[in-house]
Amino acid sequence: AKSAVQTATEQSDTSEPPRTFKERFYDYSTSTLSPWAVFTPSVSAGIGQARNFPPEWKQGGEGFGKRVASSYGGVVIENTISLGFSSLDHEDLRYPLSTYQKTAILKRAGHAVSYTFVPKKEGGGRRFGWSRLIGGYGAGFAANTWYPAKHSDTRNALYLGSVNLAGDLGVNLLKEFIRPHFVFGSTRKASTAKKDDEKKGS
Repeated sequence: AKSAVQTATEQSDTSEPPRTFKERFYDYSTSTLSPWAVFTPSVSAGIGQARNFPPEWKQGGEGFGKRVASSYGGVVIENTISLGFSSLDHEDLRYPLSTYQKTAILKRAGHAVSYTFVPKKEGGGRRFGWSRLIGGYGAGFAANTWYPAKHSDTRNALYLGSVNLAGDLGVNLLKEFIRPHFVFGSTRKASTAKKDDEKKGS
């Protein structure tokens, strides 16, 4: 039996014209300034607050604010790096909402996982999302530089990069499961042409 991720990966994709840098920059600006951009920093800051990490940033509102600002700075850096690499690599990082039935929970989750790490490419087809990987870990190492010296090491940088990627997946899962009522940032509407075929596989 095929997994939900395999099923989602094998969905047919309709080719679209190459995207202009202006269109990509619009996606970048909306993703960076949209409510989604606050999601990962807020969750990450909450986890850091609970762990009291780094302890030098202390607790309370001031400490939480520092953690949110740090995480949001990482989001800006990640999106900026991903913008550049996706333009060079011709990746389309917009999340395409699935057209699976509402009750197909595993398939919809698999669709979100699949398109987070294996996005569409211009001209049709899919490819591994190098821009997301480089952006996530590049931002992790960049954000690591403003952590207190005692904690600013490779382990922390890799942790921050992994949090960035987990946040990207979390945002796409939210986009998938709370739609169609909320559409923020660079979300692509699902193609109605695929709907009947995907329903048959539900």
